Amino acid sequence: MLMIEAKNLTKKFGKLTVFEDLSINVNKGEVLVIIGPSGSGKSTFLRCLNHLEIPDGGSVVIEGETLDSKDGKKYRKVIEKMGMVFQGFNLFPHMTVLQNVMEAPLTVKKEKREIVKERAEKIIDKVGLSEKHQSYPSKLSGGQKQRVAIARSLCMQPDIMLFDEPTSALDPELVGEVLSVMKSLAEEGMTMVVVTHEMGFAREVADRVIFMDGGKIVEEAPPEEIFSNPKEARTKEFLDKIL
Repeated sequence: MLMIEAKNLTKKFGKLTVFEDLSINVNKGEVLVIIGPSGSGKSTFLRCLNHLEIPDGGSVVIEGETLDSKDGKKYRKVIEKMGMVFQGFNLFPHMTVLQNVMEAPLTVKKEKREIVKERAEKIIDKVGLSEKHQSYPSKLSGGQKQRVAIARSLCMQPDIMLFDEPTSALDPELVGEVLSVMKSLAEEGMTMVVVTHEMGFAREVADRVIFMDGGKIVEEAPPEEIFSNPKEARTKEFLDKIL
């Protein structure tokens, strides 16, 4: 089953064309990892998938429903199927971990507090923060904050999770705890699109890897192929520099 179908996406900022005519499909339960140098259009492409950036051309279809901002109510329902985790944690500093995780279902979906609280507590435990329900963000490490950000997205019960370089703002020793949560989500069958510089994660968890450069998809293959035997010279040059 197709979860995401991005067709002929184009995005421009003024006279700068970030990418043009890009297309991808993501199947249910698939983990798609996008790699490439900074400035290649990876994050902008990811943000176009949930219309944080509105594409200048092309279309995005989520579980058979085309994203169309003109149809407000239907548009919001489709958008809610996607959770997103960013480089920054964007937690509310005046709220506890539990309150941060509960906030979106309460305010956006208008769900009942007792139902949301029970779900939020389970998710916080699941990401390894069972001792931190009543802690404030100022008392958490970067890795813990990012796990709260993941829990916050999961509490909206999305069908798809998008990750935009979720470990790039973390100290190296904290990266593993966030990647561990992401691996467990993948093992549970969550559909995921991940922009990352963590090649070990891409090699181990991805079903498919896309290498982007200069706003183009240069190469697309299973991780064992792209890391062991890249077909394109540009892919090989990139991987030789960072592996």
